[in-house]
Amino acid sequence: MPELPEVETVRRVLHERYRGRTITAVAVGKPTFYRAPPLAAIRALTGGVIAGFRRRGKYLLADLEGRGCVVFHLGMSGRLTVGEESPHVRFQFWVGEEAVRFHDARRFGRVGCALPQLGPEPMDAAFDADYLRGVLRGRSASVKALLMDQRLVAGLGNIYASEALHRARVRPARAGKSLSRTETAALADACREVLRQGVELGGATLDDESFLDPLGRPGRMQERVKVYGRAACGTCGGPLRDTRRPIGGRSSLHCPACQR
Repeated sequence: MPELPEVETVRRVLHERYRGRTITAVAVGKPTFYRAPPLAAIRALTGGVIAGFRRRGKYLLADLEGRGCVVFHLGMSGRLTVGEESPHVRFQFWVGEEAVRFHDARRFGRVGCALPQLGPEPMDAAFDADYLRGVLRGRSASVKALLMDQRLVAGLGNIYASEALHRARVRPARAGKSLSRTETAALADACREVLRQGVELGGATLDDESFLDPLGRPGRMQERVKVYGRAACGTCGGPLRDTRRPIGGRSSLHCPACQR
């Protein structure tokens, strides 16, 4: 699933390319997403002037002059592209002669959805060691599950939560309440750092190339990961282990030597 850095990379491309321009046409694919775009979103987009694109967590928001905003979510496998064709186009809009296409093989993406309640993002001023300590305090859920709960912390998914925990030297399956103040402060810093690096490097493009930016360019964060998708730890070179049980339905690789 695209996480904060990938969605921010998409936002920057679309904002730079289309701000101030008019959406000339909209088309819904057949089949479209499992939850079809509402008519209100189609009407808002059609003929709308794009004031800009914003992002909140993993959600992309298209601001339209005098028409509010339309919220996009890329789901598990969605991509927004400029002009690229595929059998999985579920939605598209045109700016002049240029088509922006929403490809989604698994059809879990959304156009025109409501923006849910989201916690602060790790790069927000509201997210600090004290805030994270409040999130973790008294909770027996795993620290990784808490980091990926968008109601508590917006923007982190499996890749960046795994990397942040490695940087902070914390095992993903530990109960949130078990972290010390020092560990919590290190983890808050690691969450910020890993997301900033992901944004700077244009997101992570894995072997399946499920993420490319709208112009088809890969990110480079995958070159810097220490545990995600690796067989050996990128810090010490030792073997990685998965947790005995998936966390949030996902595998959770960690280094037993580096993470405690």
